[in-house]
Amino acid sequence: MRALLATALVLAGALVGCRNEDAGLEPAFVPKTHVFEGAVDERYVGVWTSTDGVSTLDLAKDGSLKIETLTPTPSGSSKSEVGGKWLASDGNLLFQYGDEKKGMTVLKYNAKLEKDALKLKQDGGRSETAYKRG
Repeated sequence: MRALLATALVLAGALVGCRNEDAGLEPAFVPKTHVFEGAVDERYVGVWTSTDGVSTLDLAKDGSLKIETLTPTPSGSSKSEVGGKWLASDGNLLFQYGDEKKGMTVLKYNAKLEKDALKLKQDGGRSETAYKRG
Protein backbone atom coordinates (compact mmCIF):
# COMPACT_ATOMS: atom_id res chain seq x y z
CA MET A 1 0.00 0.00 0.00
CA ARG A 2 2.84 2.41 0.80
CA ALA A 3 4.30 1.81 -2.65
CA LEU A 4 0.94 2.56 -4.29
CA LEU A 5 0.49 5.75 -2.25
CA ALA A 6 4.03 6.89 -3.08
CA THR A 7 3.42 6.12 -6.74
CA ALA A 8 0.14 8.06 -6.69
CA LEU A 9 1.84 11.09 -5.18
CA VAL A 10 4.70 10.88 -7.66
CA LEU A 11 2.26 10.54 -10.55
CA ALA A 12 0.17 13.50 -9.44
CA GLY A 13 3.32 15.61 -9.36
CA ALA A 14 4.89 14.18 -12.50
CA LEU A 15 1.79 14.48 -14.65
CA VAL A 16 1.05 18.10 -13.89
CA GLY A 17 4.08 19.62 -12.16
CA CYS A 18 2.17 20.19 -8.93
CA ARG A 19 4.88 22.06 -7.12
CA ASN A 20 7.28 24.72 -8.22
CA GLU A 21 10.67 23.89 -6.66
CA ASP A 22 11.71 27.57 -6.83
CA ALA A 23 8.67 28.77 -4.89
CA GLY A 24 10.25 28.16 -1.48
CA LEU A 25 7.40 28.28 1.01
CA GLU A 26 4.61 27.88 -1.51
CA PRO A 27 2.40 24.89 -0.56
CA ALA A 28 2.07 21.95 -2.93
CA PHE A 29 -1.11 21.75 -5.00
CA VAL A 30 -3.66 19.31 -3.54
CA PRO A 31 -5.88 17.74 -6.22
CA LYS A 32 -9.67 17.77 -5.76
CA THR A 33 -11.68 14.57 -5.78
CA HIS A 34 -13.89 13.97 -8.81
CA VAL A 35 -16.67 11.64 -9.91
CA PHE A 36 -15.47 9.08 -12.45
CA GLU A 37 -17.97 9.48 -15.28
CA GLY A 38 -17.74 10.00 -19.01
CA ALA A 39 -16.92 7.72 -21.94
CA VAL A 40 -13.89 6.34 -23.73
CA ASP A 41 -13.08 8.73 -26.58
CA GLU A 42 -11.14 7.05 -29.41
CA ARG A 43 -9.30 10.32 -30.19
CA TYR A 44 -7.24 9.81 -27.01
CA VAL A 45 -6.50 6.09 -27.46
CA GLY A 46 -2.80 5.30 -27.73
CA VAL A 47 0.52 5.42 -25.94
CA TRP A 48 1.53 8.95 -24.97
CA THR A 49 5.05 9.89 -23.83
CA SER A 50 5.77 13.17 -22.08
CA THR A 51 8.07 15.45 -24.03
CA ASP A 52 10.56 15.33 -21.13
CA GLY A 53 10.53 11.50 -21.22
CA VAL A 54 9.49 11.20 -17.56
CA SER A 55 6.03 9.66 -17.93
CA THR A 56 4.06 7.44 -20.29
CA LEU A 57 0.29 7.09 -20.50
CA ASP A 58 -1.22 4.05 -22.19
CA LEU A 59 -4.89 4.83 -22.86
CA ALA A 60 -6.46 1.64 -24.23
CA LYS A 61 -9.67 1.26 -26.29
CA ASP A 62 -11.26 -0.76 -23.50
CA GLY A 63 -10.83 2.14 -21.03
CA SER A 64 -7.88 0.63 -19.21
CA LEU A 65 -5.05 2.91 -18.16
CA LYS A 66 -1.38 2.28 -17.49
CA ILE A 67 0.86 5.06 -16.19
CA GLU A 68 4.64 4.68 -15.98
CA THR A 69 6.80 7.33 -14.34
CA LEU A 70 10.56 7.67 -13.93
CA THR A 71 11.68 9.41 -10.76
CA PRO A 72 15.30 10.46 -10.17
CA THR A 73 16.91 8.93 -7.08
CA PRO A 74 20.44 9.18 -5.65
CA SER A 75 21.22 5.76 -7.12
CA GLY A 76 19.69 6.40 -10.57
CA SER A 77 16.08 6.34 -11.72
CA SER A 78 13.15 4.56 -10.13
CA LYS A 79 10.28 3.35 -12.33
CA SER A 80 6.72 3.42 -10.97
CA GLU A 81 3.68 1.84 -12.61
CA VAL A 82 -0.01 2.29 -11.87
CA GLY A 83 -2.94 0.67 -13.61
CA GLY A 84 -6.49 1.87 -13.67
CA LYS A 85 -9.21 3.22 -15.93
CA TRP A 86 -9.69 6.36 -17.99
CA LEU A 87 -12.64 8.31 -19.40
CA ALA A 88 -13.15 11.54 -21.33
CA SER A 89 -15.75 14.12 -20.36
CA ASP A 90 -16.31 17.68 -21.67
CA GLY A 91 -12.72 18.28 -22.78
CA ASN A 92 -11.26 16.57 -19.72
CA LEU A 93 -9.58 13.24 -19.07
CA LEU A 94 -10.34 11.38 -15.85
CA PHE A 95 -7.88 8.82 -14.49
CA GLN A 96 -9.07 6.37 -11.83
CA TYR A 97 -6.71 4.09 -9.93
CA GLY A 98 -6.26 2.54 -6.51
CA ASP A 99 -7.83 -0.25 -4.51
CA GLU A 100 -11.62 -0.52 -4.46
CA LYS A 101 -11.50 -1.81 -0.86
CA LYS A 102 -9.23 0.98 0.39
CA GLY A 103 -10.45 3.77 -1.86
CA MET A 104 -10.11 4.88 -5.43
CA THR A 105 -8.41 8.05 -6.61
CA VAL A 106 -9.85 10.02 -9.53
CA LEU A 107 -7.75 12.78 -11.07
CA LYS A 108 -9.25 15.19 -13.60
CA TYR A 109 -7.13 16.90 -16.25
CA ASN A 110 -8.07 19.56 -18.78
CA ALA A 111 -7.03 17.95 -22.06
CA LYS A 112 -5.92 19.88 -25.14
CA LEU A 113 -5.63 17.52 -28.09
CA GLU A 114 -4.13 18.49 -31.45
CA LYS A 115 -3.45 15.51 -33.74
CA ASP A 116 -0.68 13.55 -31.96
CA ALA A 117 0.00 16.19 -29.30
CA LEU A 118 -1.76 16.20 -25.93
CA LYS A 119 -1.45 18.70 -23.07
CA LEU A 120 -2.80 17.88 -19.62
CA LYS A 121 -3.36 20.31 -16.74
CA GLN A 122 -5.18 19.79 -13.46
CA ASP A 123 -7.74 22.36 -12.31
CA GLY A 124 -5.89 24.77 -10.06
CA GLY A 125 -2.48 23.46 -11.15
CA ARG A 126 0.04 25.90 -12.58
CA SER A 127 1.80 23.86 -15.19
CA GLU A 128 0.73 21.48 -17.90
CA THR A 129 2.47 18.41 -19.22
CA ALA A 130 2.91 17.91 -22.96
CA TYR A 131 2.71 14.43 -24.49
CA LYS A 132 3.33 13.00 -27.95
CA ARG A 133 1.55 9.91 -29.26
CA GLY A 134 3.61 7.08 -30.60
